[in-house]
Amino acid sequence: MKKNILLISLFLIPFLATAQGPWEFTTGSSDYSDWSKSACSENQTDGIWELTTNGGNNPNITNATAGVDADANQFAAITLRLSAGAPTFMRLRFPNATGYVYKPIVLDPSETDFVTYYIDASNENWTGTVNDIRFQFKDDNGSTSGVNHTSTGETIEIDRIEFINEIPRPEKLVYEFDTDGDDEGFSTLVDATSVTAGGSITITPSAPGTDIAKVTNGINSVNATTNSHMHIVYQNLSSDNNQLRMQFRSSVDNYVAFIGANTSINQNMTSFETISLDLATLKPTEWSGLAQDIQLAIRNTNNTGNSSSAGDFVVDRIVFNSNATLGIDDVNTTTFNISPNPANDIIKVTATSDIESVRIFDITGKLMSKGGVSVSNEINVTILNAGVYFINITFVNGSQLSKKIIKN
Repeated sequence: MKKNILLISLFLIPFLATAQGPWEFTTGSSDYSDWSKSACSENQTDGIWELTTNGGNNPNITNATAGVDADANQFAAITLRLSAGAPTFMRLRFPNATGYVYKPIVLDPSETDFVTYYIDASNENWTGTVNDIRFQFKDDNGSTSGVNHTSTGETIEIDRIEFINEIPRPEKLVYEFDTDGDDEGFSTLVDATSVTAGGSITITPSAPGTDIAKVTNGINSVNATTNSHMHIVYQNLSSDNNQLRMQFRSSVDNYVAFIGANTSINQNMTSFETISLDLATLKPTEWSGLAQDIQLAIRNTNNTGNSSSAGDFVVDRIVFNSNATLGIDDVNTTTFNISPNPANDIIKVTATSDIESVRIFDITGKLMSKGGVSVSNEINVTILNAGVYFINITFVNGSQLSKKIIKN
């Protein structure tokens, strides 16, 4: 199964008519003829362009008529798989007034699956229509230019090349709010305040307000194609708010409009209940591909504009899956803690399950670090600048959890 560096499925993002691609190297398409190769041999198959190093200096591929709409598409995304001794460094090259601009990224040949690498092409010369595109493969030496690569018999298998307007966000399917102060990405508020404590997040409408109280997750995403249902374990303490609207943005329209579904909620509740929404049925067109900006809107349909009334709305858990009901097996029993937090250089992870891999994202969702942990479950964060980050851990049992960390 192909994966990308954010470990989520990659979905098409619509392009403007002036941009070519994506290039998927399927038989009968013009993808192979659009690109030329150098310092390597090739094997053209249906869906995979396999390059083999031949001792030449720095294998590369070039498209002289790419026609990329640079104003609409900031990122290059190239999905590939490397053999063990293949290049460890790649540069995107495009022209400027006097020569070329180079945008680098480090590669990981230890990955045995296909990985999508994203390169931020933003530059004063990345504008208008860019035709001359090259991906150059070198070796990483810690610099922005890398060093020459001259192997023989190593392979670079290219599955897909495209240019997109934003990097897909990391996928998160279970929210348990089990760490005080960690809202797990539900941090964008409208006409409301929130507190995460005691294993739940409490949303307090700013009533009497003039708007609908909303909380939005601007950090994570959901693979809507494989997760048809959303389950919300909630307790409504308001005597007036009677409706919850779940909203999201979809890759179907390039994340422009909020799409929503309404559900009635009980009032003055003394215990938690579960709402299960079949989004694939409620919104069959929009709930597909990659969904993000998941939003909960608390409404009183008796008010003008459905504005919220007073009373807390408490969420104990949110789960996305393909099940019609929320069962005991859907609850993730894996937990982990990190210390110290804030941290200066080393973070110690204590977990109830073995750790497979660790990724660190900044508050925009950009991947900052990727790898494993030491024998003593320590993570080195000295390379990070001071600020707020999210550490995402994948466990060997398949579960995945995230926490917020602060780097001093």
